[in-house]
Amino acid sequence: MSLAKILQAEYADLAEEVESMPEFETQQQLDEYIAKLESDMREAAKKFEFEKAARLRDTIKELRTKEFSVQLVS
Repeated sequence: MSLAKILQAEYADLAEEVESMPEFETQQQLDEYIAKLESDMREAAKKFEFEKAARLRDTIKELRTKEFSVQLVS
């Protein structure tokens, strides 16, 4: 398998993950999702998948910097 195909497969996996990002109704749901991404990031780093780990880190950073608001239903 060529390096290009390996990298393409990694990017496809991450694209699916980002596209399937859930909607968050509470801060707790967001916190739990970030914790999962952090765990995935550490696993990727252990497997020497540093590009994937870096992309996950960037996604986590983006989620943390966005203001999260909960819309209350009356």
